[in-house]
Amino acid sequence: MEIVRLENVTKIYGEGDAKVTALQDVSMSVEKGETMAIVGASGSGKSTLLHMIGGVDIPTSGKIFVEGKDITGMSDTELSVYRRRKIGFVFQAYHLMPILTVEENIRMPILLDHQKPDQAYLDHIIEMLGLKDKRKSLPGQLSGGQQQRAAIARALANRPSLILADEPTGALDTRNGEEVMALLQSSVKQLDQTLILITHNPDLARETGRIVRMADGKICL
Repeated sequence: MEIVRLENVTKIYGEGDAKVTALQDVSMSVEKGETMAIVGASGSGKSTLLHMIGGVDIPTSGKIFVEGKDITGMSDTELSVYRRRKIGFVFQAYHLMPILTVEENIRMPILLDHQKPDQAYLDHIIEMLGLKDKRKSLPGQLSGGQQQRAAIARALANRPSLILADEPTGALDTRNGEEVMALLQSSVKQLDQTLILITHNPDLARETGRIVRMADGKICL
């Protein structure tokens, strides 16, 4: 079943001599439960494409459907709700709040959405990601790999349909990078989610079900 569909998506920044075409007539679809890597050189449009799917930015032209709904027609308020409830973001920089414990960081998206946390579910993802003994620790007391696990747990907290990961292992050494990738794969499988990630690491890309290559704002066929 299709979860994401892009139809002729173009994104242009600036005007005149400063005009940059970040995406050019991109069409693609992603199936529910799929794991997909987007690869390409810097400036190829990878992050822009991820931001479009995540509702962080809107296309200049074209349409994006997620679970059958056209997100390009949503208001700012609707996009904010969409991002909170449908998307789990994982970044290279962990973006954890340094004054909050691991568990408080994980619970934060739920509280921001004015929802009641499902403690049993949170306990499950905390244990699944190997953070049971670190739930009361502050981010500064964790290793890089543990901080990325906490960031993944936070991304999973609202039970999103889509996990969007932008270079999630870029700040980690090889062993921790492989471990985090394995945890991402395992979590989306257990929780019936879909994973789209950006990576420069060809070995990590090959661990996904599909690799999409980009160059000059286009998908390479």
